[in-house]
Amino acid sequence: MSKIKGLETYKKYWEDQASFMDQSPWNQQKILKLTFSNDFEKNIEELKFSNHSLVREGGQLTLRLKVPYNYSELDDFEGKAIELLGIDKNYLIDMSFTNSNCTKY
Repeated sequence: MSKIKGLETYKKYWEDQASFMDQSPWNQQKILKLTFSNDFEKNIEELKFSNHSLVREGGQLTLRLKVPYNYSELDDFEGKAIELLGIDKNYLIDMSFTNSNCTKY
């Protein structure tokens, strides 16, 4: 049986990792920005990300995700994020961190 993957798995994993802390697990200044090849648009849409997280930007599908407060200290955070989300690395054109404009945490 394969592991369940997706946005809820991503969020639950990082929240569980920070459950012993008395603070939010999320970094409020940064987000992870994944940009996908249009060749895989159908595959990405099948993952059913929210319209808030998945947008069309510059002709490409872009997924924006909250990151854990200590993402920069984690070994291969980007690889773990892709694994938890169930995204094939071949779908990606770019992966970067950017400043967050969101105030909802």
